[in-house]
Amino acid sequence: MGSTEDLEFLRAENALLRVERDILLRVAAGFADDANATLLRRRTAARPNERGNPMDTVWLTEEAYARLREELAALRAPAGEEPDEAGLRQRKTRTRELEDLLRRAVVGQTPPDDGIAEPGMVLTVRFEDDPETETFLLGVRDGASDDLEVYSPDSPLGRALTGARQGESRTYQVPSGATVRVTLVSAVPYGRHVHQ
Repeated sequence: MGSTEDLEFLRAENALLRVERDILLRVAAGFADDANATLLRRRTAARPNERGNPMDTVWLTEEAYARLREELAALRAPAGEEPDEAGLRQRKTRTRELEDLLRRAVVGQTPPDDGIAEPGMVLTVRFEDDPETETFLLGVRDGASDDLEVYSPDSPLGRALTGARQGESRTYQVPSGATVRVTLVSAVPYGRHVHQ
């Protein structure tokens, strides 16, 4: 990447994604058997759905949807003990997150297996000047139980790859201003990746 600041920035972004992953893993544990619960932001407005912005679609299995609804019901129920201010704030935040997630959910359907990089897909990429490939989930981890890295669609890498087809190269700019070239080797839905 060229600079220590870029590396530190990317490490901090990865640390935040890991925290998000850990929270969601607790919510939807056991989802690996049918891992359709990944945030799927479609690449163009040409594929709209009845829920509004297609970039906000969340794919969930019936089981994951039920678990998330149960968690939401538990959060809305009166607490046994009066939580402290930080606990109350955390509870309200999680309640809003779950309400939003469930509102955008498409339940029991699988994201398209079209080989195009988009949220909910496991991407294998090759960075310029590096013979090794890197594989990661593009999206928000929502119950996946393997050790797959997760990159946000809103990260510089995620924005660059969204919409790419297999074999296509894209460039993106890191915070220092340096340009990085990456080639999409493959893109498969998370559920297919788990069962391979």
